[in-house]
This record gives sequence, structure tokens and C-alpha cells, in this order.
Amino acid sequence: MVRLIATLGKTVGGPIETFENLINANYVSAFPSHKVDIDEVIVITTKETEETFYVLKSVFLCCANFTKVREVALPFDDIAAPEDFVTVREKVREVLRAGDYLDFTGGRKAISAAAALAAREIGAHLVTSVIDEDEYDRIRKRYHEVKDKALSIYNKAQCISYLCDLYTSKARTIVLF
Repeated sequence: MVRLIATLGKTVGGPIETFENLINANYVSAFPSHKVDIDEVIVITTKETEETFYVLKSVFLCCANFTKVREVALPFDDIAAPEDFVTVREKVREVLRAGDYLDFTGGRKAISAAAALAAREIGAHLVTSVIDEDEYDRIRKRYHEVKDKALSIYNKAQCISYLCDLYTSKARTIVLF
């Protein structure tokens, strides 16, 4: 049972691309690529990314037909003191196991750094997806156009096809360790 743990920014860009590229062996690594059987996605959120998390859940449901997505909420929006850095590392350690994948693509740099350090200490894989700026701008614009509809999706029957515009197949995923 392998899990993907991901930090999240203000758009859904990152976790869904990493998920798709890992399960389809569409990534680069120092080792030969293979399909990764991801059983669960755990998203590290802040107060300011809570809404984005619910949009991301809809994207996973509608575009990847994947429902095992849960949230681990941090009690702040960014690291403002050394204790916050420790809090992030502890929260990540609570859910991460050796062999899991930690995607540090989204969110604040200091939060991603703390999560990446925790992942290396545990023996998890580090992964990131690189999204070209033009694609990211397109996703960000589209996100604001469809987020209200996405927040009202609770089952597959409510899905809308244009929700899948919120991610890109052009992302380059890199497994670092």
C-alpha cells in the first residue's frame, strides 16, 4: 500500500499531475520508471488552501476516478517561527511511511522544505511535478472560473468535463529519491 502525500498551493496544480504521472510511469528518475500503485492521496493543507483541497477532491473524483483523498490540516498559513517548521515535520511524519511518495510541488516553500526533510528522514520518495508557467497561468485562470461549481460536486454523477481543465498532461514529474 503506497500513498502519495502532497503539499498544496492555491490551485490544484501539482498533486493531480504527480498522481497521474506516477500511476502511468510517466516520470523521470535515476531508476527505471514503473507504474506506482497509489492506494491513497493525503494532502497537507493550510487555512488558505482549504477551499483548494475540496476542488482538488472533485478533480480526483471526476478526472481520475479516484476517491481516497484526505486532508491533513496545518494550523497556520505559513511558517512564521522555528516551532512552525517543527509542526510541519511532525504532521508529515504522522502520515508518511517509508516507501510512500512525498510531492512537494505545491504550497509555500518553507512548508514544502519541512515536508521534504521529514520524508527523507523516514525514507520516503521525494517527487515534484514541473508545470510550465504558461500552463500554470491557464490553470490558475480556469480555477477561478470553475471553483464554485467544483465545490458543489459530491458524487460522480455531478461531474462536469471542464473540471479536468484544472490540470495539465504537460507536467514533467521527477522522482528524486
